[in-house]
Amino acid sequence: MVSRTGVGALLVAAALTLAPAARADVSASDRETARTLMAEGDKKREAGDFAGALKAFQQADTIMNVPTTGLEVARVQVRLGKLLEARDTLARVIRIPVSAGEPAVFATARKTAETLNAELGERVPGVRIKVAGADPGVEPQVVIDGETVPSSIAAPRKLNPGAHEVVVTAGAVERRQSFSLAERETRELTVDMSPAAPPPPPPPDEPRGKGAGPGKALMYGGFGVGAVGVVVGSITGLMSISKVSSIRESCVDDRCPPDKQSDIDSAKGLGTVSTVAFIVGGVGIGVGVVGLLMTPKDQPAQGQARTRKAVAVAPEVGLGWVGLRGAF
Repeated sequence: MVSRTGVGALLVAAALTLAPAARADVSASDRETARTLMAEGDKKREAGDFAGALKAFQQADTIMNVPTTGLEVARVQVRLGKLLEARDTLARVIRIPVSAGEPAVFATARKTAETLNAELGERVPGVRIKVAGADPGVEPQVVIDGETVPSSIAAPRKLNPGAHEVVVTAGAVERRQSFSLAERETRELTVDMSPAAPPPPPPPDEPRGKGAGPGKALMYGGFGVGAVGVVVGSITGLMSISKVSSIRESCVDDRCPPDKQSDIDSAKGLGTVSTVAFIVGGVGIGVGVVGLLMTPKDQPAQGQARTRKAVAVAPEVGLGWVGLRGAF
């Protein structure tokens, strides 16, 4: 069984064979090549390879340039969604002059081309581009799919069905917008050319001096350890001194009775603890000073005086008590 399109291709091939007078300038070899190309195009169309079919039909039409070959080109262009190109092809087919003695199939092809061309005129979609927010003193430039659209034309821009892109430029402002059209659709697309809003200001920085940064952690920890070390060193040092004074009362020429050996060991132990505590305290104070230097200074509020306080730590001993005096 031969399909409807296959019958059409057979009629075209027959017309190419029976009409040598229609194209006297075409050799028998060219006509045979055209018939082969038309058969190839018909096979590819039946297989769904419309791009391949279009290429074969176009090559045959280039050789013959008769209504039947042009009509097949237009039909495949329609299948590919190239409605605008199909209308151009059909218009060319309709304008091919009638030759004396041409086959009746040529006349039929012209009539079919006229009918299809009128139908496609209603199927071709269009778009109106509306530009909003542009500077009134600047004439916007509209480009659709790489082609400039004259701003003086108010009619819809006719396009093939499918995806498209519009680029509108007004001065330094450029906007790109993608859109798609279906057959028989006419739509209005608004492109907003208003200048982009400035970005929001960054959030205010957190006031310096707030929060526990690494500098403040070192400062507070170091001074805390330093204070404990100084206090412990002072207390144990005073206790060691007190024991030594008590032991000396029982000793003659640095010779002490055996029963005082435990007191001597206790005094030495307290002295060692005092020395270690003072060393730890000194290290802690050193770390605290480093942390103080690493801590950013507070920014004073507007209209307020900036006051910088010195940091000082010192042990203090009184009658019956020992302590630590400091200023931060």
